[in-house]
Amino acid sequence: MNGAPVHDTPQESHEMLTLLRQLQTDSLQVLDRVRPGPDERDAVGVNAKGDNQQAFDVAADEWIRQWLSQHFDSGVVESEEQTGAFEFGRRDEGFRFIVDPVDGSDNFARGLPLSAISLAILPRETSLSTDGVVYALVGDTSEPGALVAARGDGAYAHGQRLHTSETRRRRDAFMSCELNHWAPDAALADLMRTCSGLRVYGCASRALCLVAVGALDAHVDVRSRLTPESFLAASLLVTEAGGHICRLDGGALGPFQSLQDRTTLVAASTRELAEEIIDALVR
Repeated sequence: MNGAPVHDTPQESHEMLTLLRQLQTDSLQVLDRVRPGPDERDAVGVNAKGDNQQAFDVAADEWIRQWLSQHFDSGVVESEEQTGAFEFGRRDEGFRFIVDPVDGSDNFARGLPLSAISLAILPRETSLSTDGVVYALVGDTSEPGALVAARGDGAYAHGQRLHTSETRRRRDAFMSCELNHWAPDAALADLMRTCSGLRVYGCASRALCLVAVGALDAHVDVRSRLTPESFLAASLLVTEAGGHICRLDGGALGPFQSLQDRTTLVAASTRELAEEIIDALVR
């Protein structure tokens, strides 16, 4: 398989992370083929959340389901693009695969740089929560560059182990904040004004990856609109890199009943920074 080796992981994790890197590499040709032109952005349907679907969402989702069924003996695949789960192999074996085939669909449709293929892997009977994710992939939709993680064995990019920054104070924090369809209240506006710097990316998984690699110190989404497929994979990258992730009230992300459940999210390089951000937003 292609890609740089992942170091310092047990053999089972090494093999899984190598396979996930291969998935991202294989997806690039498909995504390039379905990438829309300026006049090809019309919706072709509505997904399970009620969001508009474009042709590339459907095509990428179908391709990932087939890829997983060809590379794993058994499992169940759940995606924001489908109302029902796709099961293959033996019903009582394998993994639970949580897929966002193109996170940041608006960015992808317009040729903007931040979008991702996102895959979280959980034991089959495990509930939907960040604590349940055992393997994760967040991959670029334009070029090789998968970020992968295995619970207890680290998060990696290009064969190098990832580490968050050590920032602990919000005044020193370079942050991102999701603002789509949202007007900041006074507390969020003050946080945005007083942090070290602010960016808005429109792709939860990629923003969380930037926290995992230490480029950002925190990512915040207070809209109560975020659904699990957008962040489950990236959450493992953040925590395995040394960061902290939780809801706006400080509680755990999950368990969720379905991919239609919505939540807030605060991710930070350190627990101290996450707590300071939460204090600023809920005071």
